[in-house]
Amino acid sequence: MDVPEIDKLAVVIAAVVNFVIGFVWYSRYLFGKFFEKTPKPYKLAFLWNYLVVVVSAYILAIFVAFFGVTTVSDGMFVGFLVWLGFVAATQINAVIWGKMHYKHFLLHTGCQLLSYLSMGGILGA
Repeated sequence: MDVPEIDKLAVVIAAVVNFVIGFVWYSRYLFGKFFEKTPKPYKLAFLWNYLVVVVSAYILAIFVAFFGVTTVSDGMFVGFLVWLGFVAATQINAVIWGKMHYKHFLLHTGCQLLSYLSMGGILGA
């Protein structure tokens, strides 16, 4: 199977947008107060997080390319499908089996939904 040509600049931009969304989402201005008792992340965590986000953006770019997406809305739809099928479906197990409170699930998957919609739109443009 041949991997289609991936626009690496779009991947970097999508990853930066994802990183910024997460940074703002979990800031004290939005939902950070929900996690006030959580220890503050160390600087290396930001680097690891960004590397993970780049991988996610690149894999999403492969999906977008395989589907032949050429519009923002179609890219967002692919991002939604990836979120629904892989992110939300996987994270719900923490609620079902790990006794995570559903509010935590909604908070985390909400951030991921916004991130994948944004990345899909960027990669589809």
